[in-house]
Amino acid sequence: MRDFNQQLLRLKQALRVTEDQDVAEILGMTKAAFSARKGRKAFPEDKVKALAADRPELRLDVKYVLTGQSDELERRLAAISKATRVAGNVKEADARYEVQQAVFETLVAELSPEERMLLQNFRNADAQGRTAILATAAAIGAAAVAPGDAKKGHRKS
Repeated sequence: MRDFNQQLLRLKQALRVTEDQDVAEILGMTKAAFSARKGRKAFPEDKVKALAADRPELRLDVKYVLTGQSDELERRLAAISKATRVAGNVKEADARYEVQQAVFETLVAELSPEERMLLQNFRNADAQGRTAILATAAAIGAAAVAPGDAKKGHRKS
């Protein structure tokens, strides 16, 4: 059985908020509706899934919020394990390339599919395209909305 309070704590941590009211607002619920669900111990799983789909930039690990188990963590640990195995098994002549390749694969494994696509597009772009990608990313990053202010539309300070 899932524990509402533990799920709520994990969701608050993921959203970087501390108040139930902030959670309710980000999920598109009124404070009263959220309080009613909390009283019934009916976690708003549907709202959390919708938020993750609608706001991929939050990188919300729904499985972790709901169960306390993380596919993301398991994937990262597997990538690090692979890099460690490769580094431990290479011959000295091949060590530099193999270790560099393992480290690269470990780092790439931590990227989301969208980040991998961005990296691939950046690498395929000419100098002008790379400049445009970096300028666009900087502009979007500077205008990012803080997770706690997602519904209010406030910008980071």
